[in-house]
Amino acid sequence: MSYHLLVFAPAAAPREPAAFGLWFQAQTEWPEHHDYEDPAVATLSLKAWCLDMMQRFPPRSGPYREELPPEDKSLLADYSIGRNIVFVAVQPAQAGAALEAARELAARHCVGLYEASASPAAVRLPDGNNGLQAAFDARPVMG
Repeated sequence: MSYHLLVFAPAAAPREPAAFGLWFQAQTEWPEHHDYEDPAVATLSLKAWCLDMMQRFPPRSGPYREELPPEDKSLLADYSIGRNIVFVAVQPAQAGAALEAARELAARHCVGLYEASASPAAVRLPDGNNGLQAAFDARPVMG
């Protein structure tokens, strides 16, 4: 079992829990026709978030995979990247560190964060002051 996070372009996502759940489900059906391992397809802010996150949690595969993986293999993460989302799966042992990094980087890059595996699951949005604010608790269907 993995720990899941989703960052997203705030303008692309609904601001109401039920609509967000439907949007999330549609996004994670991966309907776009491109490579889902390359941050180049994402918005500029999502790409920047992703590249910073990959410095802390290197990708297991894709164009940014390191030839020599980190000594601690639990740091490796799986990234699925769309135009308006970046879905990340990390080892449960790294959940706290990944959530902390995701929050810090989401605030820095002004992207939304869906803490999919947190309890309770929460959606956070940029607050306009280099931080994040809780938008709503949610448990969108993991499809």
